[in-house]
Amino acid sequence: MQNPTKPGQAPLAEADYDRLDALLDSLGNGDAMIVEELDGFLAALACGAEVVPPEEYLPEILGLPDDAEGAGSAPAELLGLIERHRLQVESALAAQDYAPVLAHDEHGQPDGVAWAVGFLRGVEMRPEGWEAMIEEDEFSDALDAVETLAATLDDDAPAAARKLGRREREALIDQMIADVADIHEFFRPFRKAGTTPQAMRVETVRREGPKLGRNDPCPCGSGRKYKLCCGRQAA
Repeated sequence: MQNPTKPGQAPLAEADYDRLDALLDSLGNGDAMIVEELDGFLAALACGAEVVPPEEYLPEILGLPDDAEGAGSAPAELLGLIERHRLQVESALAAQDYAPVLAHDEHGQPDGVAWAVGFLRGVEMRPEGWEAMIEEDEFSDALDAVETLAATLDDDAPAAARKLGRREREALIDQMIADVADIHEFFRPFRKAGTTPQAMRVETVRREGPKLGRNDPCPCGSGRKYKLCCGRQAA
């Protein structure tokens, strides 16, 4: 069950998504995100170990200049819808009940490319923690499906990478959804402890006192054994 939302911040309905799409389009800014891209972006922010504040992520969503801070003159209604959807994505991922918002073509087939681009833009908000995840053997391919989908928009990518068959695209989307759930779980103990993978590594190296056993409870408070949690970073 999803976490309760604040008054006025109920999960978005279909009409709300249409309104959100219209408001983003009304900005007249070609760099502003579309709804599918926004959903992927917010999913990445919710998955990561570090909290990214609104004054950093809103300019990215709204397509404002790199030196902009905050939402500028964006309509309050638009900002409210973005916040409601951010809470919805965060809650669904925490409840392991997340389903991405994907655009579909005239044949009803999901696209997934804009979502993947948005997710990677979210990763770039705090790349160091994500790099630490990729260095883990079992998570080294965690972004492969997302990157493969995003590459279809890369003019410099090989022609084969820019054209996906229907079944290949659907398989990548399924893998992407599964990977996002795993990524969220990977970063969960770090979010709970208020730390990051890279910081945990430094703390482990500098640790003084008795050595922590691999089967001891992890000091981050996750409830897992050390070897199955932060001990992976220290191995």
